[in-house]
Amino acid sequence: MASLGLARLVFRAIGEARTRTIRVRLASPGHRRPARRTWLRARGRQRRNANSSHRGPAHLSGISGAATTADPGSPSSISIRGLQFTYPGIDTPALRGIDLLIARGRCFGLLGPNGAGKTTLLSLLTGVLRPDAGTILVNGRDLAVDNDALATSALVPQDFAFYAALTGRENLECFAGVHGLRGSLARERISQAAETCGLGDILNRQAGLYSGGVKRRLNLAIGLLNRPAILYLDEPTVGIDAQSRRYILEAIRGLRHSEMTVVYTSHYMEEIQFLCDDVAVIDDGTLRLQGTLDGLLHGASSRAARFTLSVEPSPGALAALEKFGAVTVHGRQVRLIMADGRTSLTDLLDALASAGLSVEQCEFGQSQMEDIYLAVTERRLRE
Repeated sequence: MASLGLARLVFRAIGEARTRTIRVRLASPGHRRPARRTWLRARGRQRRNANSSHRGPAHLSGISGAATTADPGSPSSISIRGLQFTYPGIDTPALRGIDLLIARGRCFGLLGPNGAGKTTLLSLLTGVLRPDAGTILVNGRDLAVDNDALATSALVPQDFAFYAALTGRENLECFAGVHGLRGSLARERISQAAETCGLGDILNRQAGLYSGGVKRRLNLAIGLLNRPAILYLDEPTVGIDAQSRRYILEAIRGLRHSEMTVVYTSHYMEEIQFLCDDVAVIDDGTLRLQGTLDGLLHGASSRAARFTLSVEPSPGALAALEKFGAVTVHGRQVRLIMADGRTSLTDLLDALASAGLSVEQCEFGQSQMEDIYLAVTERRLRE
């Protein structure tokens, strides 16, 4: 949304979205907090100067200059080492020694059950929270000592971070002002973001009356205004219709051509497979898995099997499969990630037959992301 140096302002805006007096004053003359306004203008001039040479046509390639602010000598956009965080008053750590490398210009998928620590990690990456221990380097700059490292990033949170009483255009103008964008440059960025997110015909409608899908697209458009080098997306397709979901996914996929680094959290495995180059799975505050999507899927090639049985299997009957690898069950559906790539389909069918289980349908071959995810996180329900 706003530059992440202003992330707290944006999150406060979420909570204040129902009020009518503060909305436009965030970036307008006459705000009763001139010190903050002067600071915003100074930061805005710096960003204008830095970005003025990256103007482009109003389509996805128009943000191709986004990653030019990254340190070309840095092998990654984000480097995380030993990250730990515990919320005040809570005994259990939310994150326990996380180590991650997120490569520049790639789409990085972050998966995990509810309460795994995904949103906590994004809050630490965006400066909303500060870690208890560990380091975060963004393009080689340490967030603990260099807040300007956040200036070329943007966060699109799960909540709608705009003002419901304003129109879509007024919201974009407001947040453009927060970024220090003025005049023709602000109009150009608004036009590009609106076109990318399919908002052109409805910008003059009140944002609070938008459908859920359009609200999600406005959320994303605000996040694109400052042409971020790193874009954090926290479950951006939750609760929307299939058409808006597809539009948002296509728009995010198009950002790959701009060399923007995208960090994407989701519960939808198919979204991760559609969008992401690299994937990490966290659970109970720990890193369970990290790798390239192709490596994870093809590395598990010929190691996955799915069966539809004639009856629901008993725990004892499943013991016949558990010797081959990790088993998950949902009704009559059984999934298996094999520990040994030499296991054949005949071996599995013989084991099922010996346990008295009849197979109606089976698939054998390459794993899907859901198979890998369930094998890593286990199937138990989360609070």
